[in-house]
Amino acid sequence: MNEIELGGTGLRAPQLGFGCSALLGRTGRADSIRALDAAWDEGIRFFDTARSYGYGESEALLGEFLRGRRAQAVVATKFGILPARQPGWKQAAKSAARGVLAVAPWMHSTLRRGAGSQFTANQFTVAVLEESMAASLRKLETDYVDVLFLHAAPASVLEQDDLLAAMSRLVEQGKVRVAGLSAAPEVVELALDRRIHALRAMQFPGNVLNLDAAVRIAQRSTGESLLVANQPFAGTAGIRECREKLRQLATSERLTVELRAKLDPRDDTAFADAVLNTIVRGTGIHVAIAAMMRPEHIRANARAVRDSRFSADEIAQVRGALVTGEHR
Repeated sequence: MNEIELGGTGLRAPQLGFGCSALLGRTGRADSIRALDAAWDEGIRFFDTARSYGYGESEALLGEFLRGRRAQAVVATKFGILPARQPGWKQAAKSAARGVLAVAPWMHSTLRRGAGSQFTANQFTVAVLEESMAASLRKLETDYVDVLFLHAAPASVLEQDDLLAAMSRLVEQGKVRVAGLSAAPEVVELALDRRIHALRAMQFPGNVLNLDAAVRIAQRSTGESLLVANQPFAGTAGIRECREKLRQLATSERLTVELRAKLDPRDDTAFADAVLNTIVRGTGIHVAIAAMMRPEHIRANARAVRDSRFSADEIAQVRGALVTGEHR
């Protein structure tokens, strides 16, 4: 895949990134490594992880995987959600949960609710930042991260001058290349409006269910910020609704006959192509982060970004219809 400039950050990467939230979480070690191998082989170089992912172990697996190729990768991590320490019996329970999901994927939301008690969110202090940064560098086996995000941050964090100053110091020390914010769209919009110098990267949910918010964020940006859309397929809970929206578009007379044919809802590759390119082509959003654990999905998503069946005008038509609600 072709690399692009990631805003004015000095970073470069293709527009499809690998989300590490499932590594050693809902996906075991062997399948996690298989997914990372497939992503690397497809040219994916942006890896998005966090201290809390994989019950605190996602970073370590990513660091192990990137041995000998760290300089070729863009690594983003986050702090602000702390993983709980896991006794041995809980480790066994996690393995059992993965087995349940393998045969009953509809249980994902139930198990996820139970997993929520394993984390401590909204931990935005200078002390936590320093401890998390030290742990992230150790686990990732590196002396710097390319991007450090505040993880699921509330708007109140924008008032914490001491914390923002501490993040800037990490950049000055070379431990972080770009500091940023990962939050709900409305918090990201507020941060962009305030032009907070310390935060030069923004991550937010970006998919066909909230495309209007993602477009507003891109319009608010000066072009210097790195913009990263996560959950492009709206997660496990939202993927069916995404499919339904595109199915409705495929029957809409507002689109050309040729475009409706390309949006054939029976074709999974058309779905991935339309979703990913609607987010990253012509919007100003630099990278879409997908949590892709099956090699065939990774290959299909990479192919969609690398060699889309849709022209730029067709993608603009699809995006316009989704933003205005013309799919209804």
